Amino acid sequence: MLAPSNVEPKIIEALCPICSNLKPLVACVHCKQPLCIDCVSSHLDQWKESSIKFCEITKNDFEIYLKKLNLFKPVILKNRENVEIIKIKIEENFQNFLKKLIEQKEELFEKIDGIQKENEKFLDFENKILNLNKSLEKCQDCLKKSDVNELSALALDFKEIKENVKSVSTEFSDLKSQPLKIIGEYEKPEDKHLNYFGNLIITESEPVQPNESKNKKNNLKENQQLLKSENDKTQMFGTLRIKLKRLVEQNDFKLIPKKPFEEHEISIQPKFIKRNSKNIFIGDQDGNLIVIELSKKFTIKSQIRLNVENIRDIAVSKNLIALSFVDLNQDQVEKLSRVYRNFDFRSGIFIYKISDFSFDKLISSSKSYKLSSPNGIGINENHLFICEKESHSLIKIDFKKLSLNNQLVTEGEPTSLDLGEKYLAYVDSQTMEINVVDLDKLSRLRCLKISQEFLNQSYDLVIRDKFYIAVKNRDDIRCVVYDFKLNIKYSFDYENCNSQGICNFQSNGNHYFLLGKKEIDKFKIGFFNDN
Repeated sequence: MLAPSNVEPKIIEALCPICSNLKPLVACVHCKQPLCIDCVSSHLDQWKESSIKFCEITKNDFEIYLKKLNLFKPVILKNRENVEIIKIKIEENFQNFLKKLIEQKEELFEKIDGIQKENEKFLDFENKILNLNKSLEKCQDCLKKSDVNELSALALDFKEIKENVKSVSTEFSDLKSQPLKIIGEYEKPEDKHLNYFGNLIITESEPVQPNESKNKKNNLKENQQLLKSENDKTQMFGTLRIKLKRLVEQNDFKLIPKKPFEEHEISIQPKFIKRNSKNIFIGDQDGNLIVIELSKKFTIKSQIRLNVENIRDIAVSKNLIALSFVDLNQDQVEKLSRVYRNFDFRSGIFIYKISDFSFDKLISSSKSYKLSSPNGIGINENHLFICEKESHSLIKIDFKKLSLNNQLVTEGEPTSLDLGEKYLAYVDSQTMEINVVDLDKLSRLRCLKISQEFLNQSYDLVIRDKFYIAVKNRDDIRCVVYDFKLNIKYSFDYENCNSQGICNFQSNGNHYFLLGKKEIDKFKIGFFNDN
């Protein structure tokens, strides 16, 4: 049923909420608030003015958005044009790689067959010696039992045996100078992050110096070639690694080429790199730890192994070091229970004293907070800060009372953090944001969406109060440095620093970055100026 076209507004007499006079009231057309007729007009004028002002401000904001978007528009259009070209290049590279892989497989099979034939020579020669040995034994028995009349007949046989013995001795001299080649077992690479496959390892024994013979020159030449091949690095095959060039101009992201002014090789993977005022701490996921003294000269102070499994992050203060762990299986729990009394936790945080690395305490879930997936952690003298991924929150724990001091509930999944003197920075891997937080109040001050080029679940970051925040995706070799208002200052690359840690530190009045690096068979750390 249609509503009547002329409906008079209902008028009631009551106190007007604006002028507080008892008057007939009518409903405002835009907010339905009951007002007196005298106040309706001024109320509507205020609404119009605020609405116009809102439109102007929003329009200005949109213009700013458009200007910023236009900065990236050429890059986006360039990306769209080059997508198909990149696909074609990937396909070409893959086909070339596949062809090369097949060639290497066939070449490897030929080498293995050749090795097998050489091995057969040793076995055939062994049979020849065994047969000749039987002939010698038989001849010896005949010589003992035979009379003078039979010796003339045996003399011919004995002469033939002596010639065979001489021939066998010569063959043995030639054969023993040939190095025996062995087909090794299938070996899986130790590196968990690289998916090498099809690695059949072929090893060679040390060449034996050849005996003096007519083949001396040939044997020496062959041995020199074998020695040369011994020194060559083992060839890994069957691994497709295509590196695509970035489809952005370097100037757009202020990419600054940098090389470390100092680089050192270390014995463990630099997965985590942390610092306090005196030392730098480098650790891997298995509890191995290197302590470097902050001085003019690179000095390893100590190297230890802590009994912790599945380490997710490391944090240090003046006197303590904390290690978060997650997802322990039953075997790992039982193993740690033999080290730590009454240990029965899948996730938590170990605390050790830096002075002697003795165990201090274990922090796990309590009535006021839950630690089911502690990822990034930070520690100072009074508090422990935890990125709790599953509860979508940033937790601040009173370190002395082990009670919840404060909690910041986030929209996503905080996964990594770093502490300054007054501020904290963390990365939310779900909302793709860098966040700056007041350390005392645990209130969020500002945030920035991370570029989609860095979309990933794992980050490392460092903060220097009021100066910068540096963020490095663990699957990328680029470190992006933002000012404290989260505007990009510059970025720089460090080759092979994927999946390795980063920290910043001060020494002798200067500020530096320290990044980890992994090469084929060794680990390194590189020192950079932070400006």
